[in-house]
Amino acid sequence: MKKALSCSLLVILATMAFGADAKLARTGEAPVVHFNASGPAGLKIVGTTSDLSTDGDDKVIKVIVPLGNMTTGISLRDKHMREKYLQVGTYPNATFEVPRANIKFPAAGAEASGDAQGTLTIHGQSKPTTAKYTARKNGDVYAVKGTMHVNIKDFGIEVPSYLGVTVKPDIDIDVQFSAKDQ
Repeated sequence: MKKALSCSLLVILATMAFGADAKLARTGEAPVVHFNASGPAGLKIVGTTSDLSTDGDDKVIKVIVPLGNMTTGISLRDKHMREKYLQVGTYPNATFEVPRANIKFPAAGAEASGDAQGTLTIHGQSKPTTAKYTARKNGDVYAVKGTMHVNIKDFGIEVPSYLGVTVKPDIDIDVQFSAKDQ
């Protein structure tokens, strides 16, 4: 579940760096969304997906991460994450919506970074969330990197536990992708 949340958050952060007056379109190489969870005795779980889309208009940027393709490298853990914790049958996506006014847009050949405040929706719960982002504009393409820190309990997600090993509810999400205004 943490993996899916992380992916969604990263995608949202990446989307924040797009142009101010157009609909966004993902372009170039596949995006990368990671979530990082930890537990006792140095346990580290990394979830990954390249499933991300963007939408929006001249007022809002929306990043959508379908959670059903998130993987951690262990199929049983992935199944538990999707079915028990994230409940992707009922809540298939994580979304991050950011007002365009909350984003600094770089000029061609330049870079902009900042903290973008928006609304993260996961597991049917919407909460105000801040994402840190950096965007570089090369021609008409924005290369975006973003990070977000989330506590899954804030979104009504049960803290994952298996055979007595419980992960921490705090996860970090990293996103990288390229997009351009249409």
